[in-house]
Amino acid sequence: MSDGRYQFRVYTSDDAPVDQAFEVFSYPMGDITVRRIPDTEPVSGSVHVLQVHRSAVDWTLVAQWAALVEDLFPGQPRVLALPYLPSARGDKDVPSPAVVNATLAAGTGITDIVTVDPHSPVWLAAMRAANPAIRQHVLPLADIVAAALRRDGDRVAHLGVISPDKGAVTRAAEVASLLGVPVYVASKNRDPKTGRLTHYSLEADLAPGNYLVVDDICDGGGTFALLTGAVPDGVVLDLWVTHGGFTKPNFSADARAPYRRIYTTDSLTTAVAAAQEDSQIQVRALQPWITDILASLGAEQAAAPATAGENRCPPQPADPHTDLEGIPT
Repeated sequence: MSDGRYQFRVYTSDDAPVDQAFEVFSYPMGDITVRRIPDTEPVSGSVHVLQVHRSAVDWTLVAQWAALVEDLFPGQPRVLALPYLPSARGDKDVPSPAVVNATLAAGTGITDIVTVDPHSPVWLAAMRAANPAIRQHVLPLADIVAAALRRDGDRVAHLGVISPDKGAVTRAAEVASLLGVPVYVASKNRDPKTGRLTHYSLEADLAPGNYLVVDDICDGGGTFALLTGAVPDGVVLDLWVTHGGFTKPNFSADARAPYRRIYTTDSLTTAVAAAQEDSQIQVRALQPWITDILASLGAEQAAAPATAGENRCPPQPADPHTDLEGIPT
């Protein structure tokens, strides 16, 4: 069952993920759990998936889901599809919320994690250190960007890709390589007294035409608005941000206004909601690439030697809370 933030799914013999008969249940005193939907049989399959579309994760729910899957379908992969890694931007903070979140994730009982465009390598490295057995799958960013551009009916050809700073060069270069265009790197200029970003500079003689700015996260969008001031007249900018937070709705809309088009993914519900309000934003669903990962895991599962015991769905015990209302969180 889905509530827009946590989706319980299973990869079936039909080669497609379908909803699993699980739900987030809230007890009267407010504590929550993952349970089987009463009077509904769990769906059999080869790979089980919990997809999260938010910037914060309840790791207790993830652990409860993993335990429930292992109880019903022992030995089958338990995949956490987590496109946006929570607190990944806190990789340099002390204490590091990126490391804390990764360590909590490592202890939940998942066997695999699927993500896209991590802010830095710190998050996944911390998970690997805490639990080397978890398989990590990073979706191909450049392929996803190219698919989003092809889907745009205007089919605008970009003359180059712009990285907003040195930290984004790797992802920008990956996209530029696939598109067959050069990459340009902008520089941030800060007030030496306050450290606040004042403007961008771009040491490149850009020819008039369309260019694609590539970065991983758009929060309020103020830095992207400043970047538009660094390009000469005749340059038209599009913006790709993998994770569209689009916080401060009115401010974000004003910050996005100088761009012809904003491309993003459905990694966060905020991006989907913003696209519904603003046709400037084009959202590319990640599901096809996630399904590819599930298919490969399903093939591995089918080829693996049989293990002791079979998948089991024991009779569901009487629900002691049948007179209470299940409230999805």
